Amino acid sequence: MKKSENKEMRLYESLGVNGFKRLAFGIRDLVVYPFTIKMSKEERHNFLNNIASNYNIGKVNSLEAVKKYKKQIFLNAGIHVCGFSICLPNFIKVIGGTASLPTTILTSTFMGLNLYCVMLQRYNCIRINELIKRMTPRYERQKDTIKAELKKEDSKLTEHTYKIIDKKGIENNITFDDLISNANIEQLKQYREYLMGLQTIENGLSSQAVIKIPMERHKTLKLELNPNIHKDSAIE
Repeated sequence: MKKSENKEMRLYESLGVNGFKRLAFGIRDLVVYPFTIKMSKEERHNFLNNIASNYNIGKVNSLEAVKKYKKQIFLNAGIHVCGFSICLPNFIKVIGGTASLPTTILTSTFMGLNLYCVMLQRYNCIRINELIKRMTPRYERQKDTIKAELKKEDSKLTEHTYKIIDKKGIENNITFDDLISNANIEQLKQYREYLMGLQTIENGLSSQAVIKIPMERHKTLKLELNPNIHKDSAIE
């Protein structure tokens, strides 16, 4: 962790961000208590802490999940920044002494809440960045292992080509190395399952076959299998 980030975290702690976090969790526990009243203390604890929320990462299953949660933190922080901005005009009136008592109370309360929410999200973001840094080396080793397995499985297939079809239906050729180079572990595992299944399917093929695999961002991976002459002759 950088020294500047460490100092930043200590500043938030000195301003009571951990106390605010305990307060937020206390309110959460109180709100969900009627729905968990039949659970034991341990079951309730696991239920509340294994589910991701605005201020709790939940059970960490993968690096992808951590990065996805980090994006949610940015979104949540943005919402509170907007809330802070909306209250700013009235807060200026409060400082100038022209705001009414109800406006002063409400504005000060909402300004404080949004400010602490933003600080807590920034505090969590620093901790998550450190978690990502620790998880990345093992994650990359796992990816390299799966990529090696995939290349081995891919080499067992007959002549074949890969294409990416975008949401407009436009097809573009892609090499297998390019396909797996930027894939995450979940995608690599999915490709491995498909390739292992295709080895069984292709044994019964005597003509071209097309396999389509759904991808993220409304894209599709198109795999065209072209059994070679030797296999055609063997089948005949």
